[in-house]
Amino acid sequence: MKDRIIFGVILVLLGAGFLLDQFGVVSFSDIISVYWPLILIIIGVLGLFKKNSSKLISGLILIFGILFQIQKLGFLKVDIFKTFWPVVLIALGFSIIFSRGNLIIRTGTGYKSGNYDKNVSLENVIDESAIMAGIERNVHSQEFRGGKVTVIMGGVDLDLREAKLYNNEAHLEINTIMGGVDIYVPENWRVEHKGTPILGGFTNKRKYSGDINAPLLVINFSAIMGGIEVK
Repeated sequence: MKDRIIFGVILVLLGAGFLLDQFGVVSFSDIISVYWPLILIIIGVLGLFKKNSSKLISGLILIFGILFQIQKLGFLKVDIFKTFWPVVLIALGFSIIFSRGNLIIRTGTGYKSGNYDKNVSLENVIDESAIMAGIERNVHSQEFRGGKVTVIMGGVDLDLREAKLYNNEAHLEINTIMGGVDIYVPENWRVEHKGTPILGGFTNKRKYSGDINAPLLVINFSAIMGGIEVK
């Protein structure tokens, strides 16, 4: 709810500013061209104080906004993209190194072991990272608690249709940069989402049944030039 209010206020202020610009009251287009990085700074700061948000992504957004703002004010004469992206890669690299999940940087031909395909997961908590590649994961856990999915220039298909939630609720954190995540859930589940799309988006194609006692999946996300879709 707080996220909706904050983004709603930002949109109202932007709309009012552009309207005043049209009437010649203020030169809002000139103001926004210089101070638009403040929006990234606000998003980053709010993300750092949110309990379920990714501190890594929020920190990167904050740094990104600060660097852009300094550049716009004329105190920095370097190309932000050329300087910033190596820092992003380093930070993400350390995050993946200390992650307990699986990292896939290339796709394989696949294999089977016993009656289970390698794409099937029985883990109650998942932690998946995909860089410039694709992952298909079918979760069959009967006490699924949630977990974390990180995607960079890749894609993840997460199928939860055979899973059951622990205590009727699970929390899933999804962070994507220039990538996509598709999530398949059972028809009787409720899905709630909270997050920050930046040149990206979140789509929930499922119809809400109205049953407040239905199993609940809460998705906390950030999508930078990427997309997340619930099916």
